[in-house]
Amino acid sequence: MGDIMVSEKRVETHSTFSKLIVYATVISGFVAAFLMYKRGESLVAIARQTVTNPVASPVSEVKNVV
Repeated sequence: MGDIMVSEKRVETHSTFSKLIVYATVISGFVAAFLMYKRGESLVAIARQTVTNPVASPVSEVKNVV
């Protein structure tokens, strides 16, 4: 019975971590889109870059701001 509890805890932890990664990716995409919008990029360029590379987009935008 102890093994079942440990397995359930691992699945729950894995599920929570996966959700955290998804939320962080979505939020970083929104941040990048907002920074590109403030910079004057077209909506098509914002959508293309945010959808194709949601994690690297905020990194490059932060470098542009700093």
